[in-house]
Amino acid sequence: MIESIVNDDKLTITLNGNISDKIKKNDIANLMLMLDSDEFNEFTINIDEIGKFDISFVVFINHYINQIKSKNKKITIIANTENAKQFIDFLEDVKISSIDSKIKKSSINQSISKIGLSVVEAINTIIDFINFIGILLYSLYLCIINPKMIRYKAIGYHIYHGVITAMPIIFIVSFIVGGVIAYQGAATLQRMGFPQASVEMTAKLTLREIGPFIVALIVAGRSASAYTAQIGVMKMTEEISAMKTMNFNLLNFIVLPRFIALVASFPLMVFLSDLISLFGCMVFLKAGFEITFVDYISQLREFVDLNSFWTGIIKAPFYAAIIVIIGCFVGFRVEDSTQSVGEKTTTSVVYALFGVILINALFSLIFTELRF
Repeated sequence: MIESIVNDDKLTITLNGNISDKIKKNDIANLMLMLDSDEFNEFTINIDEIGKFDISFVVFINHYINQIKSKNKKITIIANTENAKQFIDFLEDVKISSIDSKIKKSSINQSISKIGLSVVEAINTIIDFINFIGILLYSLYLCIINPKMIRYKAIGYHIYHGVITAMPIIFIVSFIVGGVIAYQGAATLQRMGFPQASVEMTAKLTLREIGPFIVALIVAGRSASAYTAQIGVMKMTEEISAMKTMNFNLLNFIVLPRFIALVASFPLMVFLSDLISLFGCMVFLKAGFEITFVDYISQLREFVDLNSFWTGIIKAPFYAAIIVIIGCFVGFRVEDSTQSVGEKTTTSVVYALFGVILINALFSLIFTELRF
């Protein structure tokens, strides 16, 4: 308990009983108001009647005494009992270092601190991401050994909204990109006198890289952002908390349907994208260089083997997996604010595109070494 007695410009503060971190906020606020007042020039703190105390209160009193001294006001501490002397010993022996928030760090220290915090945050994020992948794979294993756990209706829903609705834009982009690449390649080779060689070059490039990457690019922009936003909104509306309260498996209800839907349908999306891209190549070459459809198909069958086709198909599920994992992982890291939803949605798209590029580079190295 804290009592205060005013005598002219002198303030006597008496502490009695058991003092701990449970001290009332009003008492602390009153002490600080008295300290800031110009009415008092001399403070006396009587701790003879103090009972039990903890280190947090020692810290507070030490800070209060330093504040009084900093204002050039006189302070007297009355300590005659055994407990009071023990309290004084704590004040004298325990070194309490405090940092003044008004003291600005140098620019170098600030930069080092920011870099350090960024590194620690990045390491923690990577660890959490690896844990997330591990839990997801374990949940997928449980669904494989027990198919009744699979939510087939949810998978169908995500196939429609994440795959089928994306096909028109994928077809348009595939047709245009495939045709432009074929046209530019044929124009370059025509100056060398070999415009027919553009068929082999553009077909292999389309099947190996362009077709799968176009699909991954569009799906990363649509689905990764959508997954992050959906899960973020679920967190804001406390749907996630409700599911935890009801002991639902969040990965089984939220992540796995999206994962299975996209991974299972991505090879088909890539296959259709390849067909449209090759058709775009045929149209542009016919319009610009008089290479007929029959000539194109015959050269395609002669110079392009199935390895080029399977290269793109093999990469497709991995593209889908990284897009879903990143989109859902970032979604679970959304905080309870609309600003966080927007920031994390942008982050998920950037990370998903980076993941797709990284996987593409790894597969390119592997297939090159294997001569596939």
